[in-house]
Amino acid sequence: MTQTDVSLFLAPRAPLPETDRLHLAEAVARVCRVELTEVTIAQRCERCGGAHGKPRVLRPPGTFVSLSRAASTVAVAVSLAGPIGVDIESVSAVGRAGFDDVAFNGPEQEALWAVPMAARDRVRATLWTAKEAVLKLSGAGLTVDPRELTVVYPKAAASVLVMEPRWQLLSWPGASLDLADLHLAGFDAGPGLVGTVATLGPEAPRIVLLPQT
Repeated sequence: MTQTDVSLFLAPRAPLPETDRLHLAEAVARVCRVELTEVTIAQRCERCGGAHGKPRVLRPPGTFVSLSRAASTVAVAVSLAGPIGVDIESVSAVGRAGFDDVAFNGPEQEALWAVPMAARDRVRATLWTAKEAVLKLSGAGLTVDPRELTVVYPKAAASVLVMEPRWQLLSWPGASLDLADLHLAGFDAGPGLVGTVATLGPEAPRIVLLPQT
């Protein structure tokens, strides 16, 4: 693994979020090749003080993590290069009525409806995971209206978009991030799921899928 790699773990989702969060420490231990007792992760919401904020790795230093749950899957991403956000989503879950109006701004909705219907739900889910991944990386989460972010994709055939969704955060007026250093990379999260990783750095990361132990 190089400094620019992102290690990605996919596992069955547990009934309780607290159980899934145990995967964070396990993933860090594997990537950093340390004992589980050498890993310390803090998770605290800056707004209410609850244990559901952005996870921060205190030990070993220089390690960053993110977690997402959807359908029957939990995803954990680990980076040694800088802040990271990961999000997975069920393609069917975002197809419900009214979702577009609360998730996407006008230009995004116009672009989405230009996609052939057969591919639209998958593209919609990927667009949503791109936004969620960025918001997780920033630590803001859904305290920010997702419609403030404008995410676009290169002009290409819908079939290409589905297989290799290379999204770009075009604008975010309230961002404290340098958008020039932000990279979005899609990955296959399993049947009926899509996923996106967001990273900060001079170059796009390589996603390395690590098997379960």
